[in-house]
Amino acid sequence: MFISGDTLLIKLITITLPGLCILLGTIIYSFVVINRYSKTLKRLYRSSFKGVDTERKRIATELHDHLAIHSISFFEEIKTLKSRLTGVDLYHLEQIETNFNMFQYKTHQIVEYMYPKVLVDLDWEASFKQLANELTMGSIRVDFESFAITSPKNDWLFHTYWAVKEIVTNAIRHGDAKQIQITATDEDNLFILAIHYMASDDAIRWHSKKNKTNSGLGNIIIQDRLSIAGAKMIIEFIDGVVTQSIILKNENIDFR
Repeated sequence: MFISGDTLLIKLITITLPGLCILLGTIIYSFVVINRYSKTLKRLYRSSFKGVDTERKRIATELHDHLAIHSISFFEEIKTLKSRLTGVDLYHLEQIETNFNMFQYKTHQIVEYMYPKVLVDLDWEASFKQLANELTMGSIRVDFESFAITSPKNDWLFHTYWAVKEIVTNAIRHGDAKQIQITATDEDNLFILAIHYMASDDAIRWHSKKNKTNSGLGNIIIQDRLSIAGAKMIIEFIDGVVTQSIILKNENIDFR
């Protein structure tokens, strides 16, 4: 007895259809789970950076408070001793006081750079000016200049600030950059922070290696920060200059 082709085809479909339906359902379910998992990971990323920033702020505040309290106690003791000492002993005490003043100034500076007050105040222009001053040292000079009239809203500043700091630090460390210019501009509903420095041999080799490996903790931190801020980065080599541009949407703008 022979079975027609149509009958055979119907039987095959009848046999395979439930399996196909199960496979399709599994694929759809997997897609939903992966999508939810991806969103969860993004939320965890945001939470982890928020936790880091909160802890950084807490440590800076505690250091500031402890420094203030102990400084008052120290200077009270110095004042008492000054009234009892003369000659060489008084001179050495004054040297100790001078050294402590320098220690207090440097520590206060470190605390301020750890979590700048201007960053807390959401003063983006003052934040990047202070960052440029912080990173200027010895033969290395970092400048900031703004031509922007508007800026994005929300928490873009927190993440972009630390990304720019990491970019400049990497340019100094790996690209042997000595003069770095940070520029802010706004155009076509975009806010752009551009970091410019000379395309030295070290800088070219470093960027070439970075593009091939796309690894390194610093690069991961930069990409994660920019991803949370909804920003993207473009790297260009023009006329012997490296330009790393951070581009953010500037739709809901604040006028300064």
